[in-house]
Amino acid sequence: MWGINKRLLPIKVHYFLRYAGSAPLTMLLPLMVRQKGIDAKGIGLLWTVMPIVGLITNSISGTLADYLKAHRTVFLTSLTFLTVGLTTTYWLPPVPSFDGAEASLGHPAVSNLTSSALAELSLGALDEGSNETQLALEEILESDSLFLVDPEMVVEEGHAMPPDPRAATTEGTVHDASSLKSTISKLMQFPQFWLVFFAVMVEQMGLTTCVMISDAVCFQILGSERHKYGQQRLWGTVGMGITAIVSGALVDLYSRGLPQQDFLPMIIMSLVLMSLDLTVVARMDIPQNKKEKLKMGDVGSALVHPQVLLFLLTVYVVGTSLGLLWVFKLMHIEDVALAWDSGFSNLKLLQGIDMGIETFGGEVPFFFISGMVIQKLGHTPVMAIALASLALRCSLYYLVVNPWWFLPIELLNGLSYGLFHTVMASYASHIAPPGAQATLQAIVRACFSSGLSTAGFLGGNLMHSLGGARTFLAVGTFNFGFCFVFVSLQFLIIKFFSHRKIRGDSGYMSPSSSTPSAEDSGAGVEAPSPVKEPLIEDA
Repeated sequence: MWGINKRLLPIKVHYFLRYAGSAPLTMLLPLMVRQKGIDAKGIGLLWTVMPIVGLITNSISGTLADYLKAHRTVFLTSLTFLTVGLTTTYWLPPVPSFDGAEASLGHPAVSNLTSSALAELSLGALDEGSNETQLALEEILESDSLFLVDPEMVVEEGHAMPPDPRAATTEGTVHDASSLKSTISKLMQFPQFWLVFFAVMVEQMGLTTCVMISDAVCFQILGSERHKYGQQRLWGTVGMGITAIVSGALVDLYSRGLPQQDFLPMIIMSLVLMSLDLTVVARMDIPQNKKEKLKMGDVGSALVHPQVLLFLLTVYVVGTSLGLLWVFKLMHIEDVALAWDSGFSNLKLLQGIDMGIETFGGEVPFFFISGMVIQKLGHTPVMAIALASLALRCSLYYLVVNPWWFLPIELLNGLSYGLFHTVMASYASHIAPPGAQATLQAIVRACFSSGLSTAGFLGGNLMHSLGGARTFLAVGTFNFGFCFVFVSLQFLIIKFFSHRKIRGDSGYMSPSSSTPSAEDSGAGVEAPSPVKEPLIEDA
């Protein structure tokens, strides 16, 4: 009989509330910043600096949480920062207009496009939108702005719409650089810009830390049942999908007759849901062994093991590949659709169904079964499967002529992202020395986010020089090659470094045993004896 596990219910509720409360606003944060009078070049500056701020904050917060045994404090602080940063932006005063700041940033068609797309692209609306909206889409794709890519926003909470790098020209590069410098210099003279800057910075600090500490606390609660991580995390995807549709519809309804979209309903919904999440986390039982002390020497010993180094490199490679896919996939779908039929009128429907299949047909099922797959096969084979499926997915994009064939390909998202996300978090927990759960999660997340940051620059150059189809073929071919290298090096490491043990926390529990397993496909992981001291709740 299926029953409710009351011990795991709070973390499920947290994932649902956190993603439901913050994901819709996070997806539209660049648009809110636009409405404050900051043009695309200024937004590009923000989204170039913020990932660096997030990485630094993430690393420091993870170490402090483990060292001070203050996981609840870091958890609540990150949720507060995320909520304040997201909602405060709405009420900030706009930047005064100046030469170089285009009035078109607040174009109602652009605003209408983005907020409507939040609902329509989540599951696919059945209407095709107005001509004005279609023109606004073309204006966005033809802009010469920087890549507006926030790593956590793209991976965890939707897809930012980047500019089209194909519109760039060599002759215009110098002019663009000069114009960018001039615009940013003028923006920095206004205190209103710095208010927005600090609001976005607070949001980014909260977002990256919250993602890290959520997973660390989840594994602490799961204990020996780490294979159930995906079954907790999938509720975040469900919450994000549901509220994206509801909040997008409410914004459209509330904004009727207004010159541009007003996000007040979404702000109110976010405040309510995030307040509920803060209450859940404040009352959540977080197991913590006070006798386990963070020892950076043990962390360093774990990180220098050849297999762990290879794993971190693989996380970076997958992060780069996924980041490139998330940023440029919708653009490639549009290219293929218009090449197949220049009058293709179902673009928004196609993109919406594509994202719906990607999320509910791929992510949710594989989040549910990923733990069982890892428990059965081990981390190394599952990582190889994720690499191979990502390579196959990108390669198949190259072959698509009829745009509707993108839809079945998106089922591979379950393997290439859902399975990968789980094995990434699970492996970090698997190798973490006692008392270093948050620290290892932060380090692995930093590798992934670094890959995402690389994707914008690398993908832009590839798209400009190769075009969409050959870019994805190149990425797919590279991942096939890297998958072969990954598997080959794993065999060599097992053969020549099997005597070196990773002083990890514990492995997966064997279904037929009550002691941790160290099977992990020959990983050479020495599983310590289970901790016998009583667990006490984090104050």
